[in-house]
Amino acid sequence: MANTDTTIKAVTNPQNNNTPIDISTTIQALERNKFIVKYFEHPTDATAYLANRIQNKRVALGDSRTLLELGVYDALVPYNIEVTDIHRPLPGESFRETALRTMGRDVFLTSVNALSQTGEMVNIDGTGNRIAASLFGSEEVFFVLGTNKITPDLASAIYRARNVAAPQNSKKNKKSSLNPCSKLEEKCYDCGSPDRICNALTIYYKKMRNMQIMEVIIINGDFGF
Repeated sequence: MANTDTTIKAVTNPQNNNTPIDISTTIQALERNKFIVKYFEHPTDATAYLANRIQNKRVALGDSRTLLELGVYDALVPYNIEVTDIHRPLPGESFRETALRTMGRDVFLTSVNALSQTGEMVNIDGTGNRIAASLFGSEEVFFVLGTNKITPDLASAIYRARNVAAPQNSKKNKKSSLNPCSKLEEKCYDCGSPDRICNALTIYYKKMRNMQIMEVIIINGDFGF
């Protein structure tokens, strides 16, 4: 069950030098920026919430290790008209064709590479389909993330996106696995690789004005990159 109790405090973030993160402060900052926020202690509760919350819709899932780990696709399929997943192309379908099918759905789900405790979210992208779908075209967008992605401020969120998330995403991507951030020390080299994974960086300062709902689902734990 979702919990936004202001007594929720001091979740330790292992990727931020064990700096305690105040969840209640983070939630309040997001809400000031017009995002709806739900916090869950257990991942199964978060997945159950999404399955109950999103029904009878045309839904799309962007590239997200977090959504894969939570089994969101399987949870949503029984309750919705159609669920398009970037990881499940139709037979003979190109990546571009699959990505275009994720655009303009009723609901779009993805994650973020970082969330600042001051209420801004950051995503970094090589192709741009995930960022594009999260900004315009759907009536509702859900960002699903673990507390491992929370940082103290916007500067550290941008740093995390470039130097933590991008190298790990490069390693999982066969085309990008030879990028210097994948092979050398995990950090951004601002490379010129044709398979560079960080060609655009988006900061979500506030809810987009033509979007009905932008909802942030925070789960206590380490999920995704």
